[in-house]
Amino acid sequence: MTQPGATAAHDPTESTAANQAGRVEHAARLVDHLLVHGSATRAELAGATGLGRTAVSGLVARMIDADLLVEPDSGDHGRHGRLRLSIADRLLLTAGVAGDDAIATLAELDGAEIARYEEPVAIAVDDPRPADAAPLDALAVVVDRAIAQAERDDRRIAEVTLLVQGAVVGAPELVIGDATLGLEPLDVVSALRTRSERLAVIEHDLVVPPALRTAASARAATEASAGAGDGSGHHEEIVLHISGDAQVSSAIVIRGEPYSGAHGLAGTFGHLPIVPNGIRCECGQRGCLATVAAPDVVLAKAELQDFELTYGRTAAIAELADRIAASEDRARWAWLDAALWIGRALQVVVPAIDPDVIIVDGWWAPLVDDIDASFRDNRPTIGNGALNAIPRLAPARLGDDLGLEGARRQARDGLRSALAPAVA
Repeated sequence: MTQPGATAAHDPTESTAANQAGRVEHAARLVDHLLVHGSATRAELAGATGLGRTAVSGLVARMIDADLLVEPDSGDHGRHGRLRLSIADRLLLTAGVAGDDAIATLAELDGAEIARYEEPVAIAVDDPRPADAAPLDALAVVVDRAIAQAERDDRRIAEVTLLVQGAVVGAPELVIGDATLGLEPLDVVSALRTRSERLAVIEHDLVVPPALRTAASARAATEASAGAGDGSGHHEEIVLHISGDAQVSSAIVIRGEPYSGAHGLAGTFGHLPIVPNGIRCECGQRGCLATVAAPDVVLAKAELQDFELTYGRTAAIAELADRIAASEDRARWAWLDAALWIGRALQVVVPAIDPDVIIVDGWWAPLVDDIDASFRDNRPTIGNGALNAIPRLAPARLGDDLGLEGARRQARDGLRSALAPAVA
């Protein structure tokens, strides 16, 4: 115990840990700027990060020693040139299944897309293989094409992101509750590795291991950063994002970061058991929102199953939206029944997380007023109905079905987190 009047002994390990944490945080700022802008002078890095020039110079020296930065040749009169990350020429590979197609893209580290590959997901009626086989086969095809393109261009890949519709849980990461890949837990990375020889070959050369991201969280993070649907650029504290394209899904974004919960299940909106004494869901529960609002359910009620079989899910949903807009009776009735239950599900979810705004995405977006009306139908009347006005519901503005832009942003976050600690 320290005696009165005495000074507590200084613990040098605490000071060292604090200095290391500070260097990592400062390095992360530099990495983040260079990931987006490609190159910068020391003066530009100081201005962009808010760090002093002396601090930047010392940090740059450490990052060059750690092989994080490339030191360019000195310019005239011995002046320094523009600094670049040592991985600046690498690419981001982002892939997933959206609608009827598997999609893979190559992008620069700043997110600028340079190539896109698509492959139809062909499912034969008499195919004896598991339901996830066809989507994974198609996904492997486009991933292989993207890697082959990078090899032809003599470019290496920094990070591979695989977008899924279900929840991502556990370690190693598994996807669960995915309407495309199956509801049972699935190791997507391992399954894809067995189908893609090129992925297996390049995996050891990646800066970080392949990552699974949920399409809903990627889309939600992008919408939140764009101003949560109102074009203001104001970043809301808490955003709830809902959509019904591939399946009934949602995501929560808190201060710009996706929140998945303690077990990865925070966004499993479609499996909220909302219908009293409802039918059994594929997940095993009764009355899940998915049993009354999933796209296949609404399409069936609108008598569009044959249309879907002929033209595919994407075209069928577009036809459904057109019929709803034209006030075709069966389509409108099918949608309003789904909207009723979506609104009731929000009545349960909203008091629990209290979001600033609810972003409605996908084919639901133009129909946000129907969801809003259902939601407001049973709101509190206390305070002269003041609570009925919150939260705001707004349609999504960006229209990125798979969440590619948000996934690339998350990939950059992963690279920054992997690179910055090297200076400690």
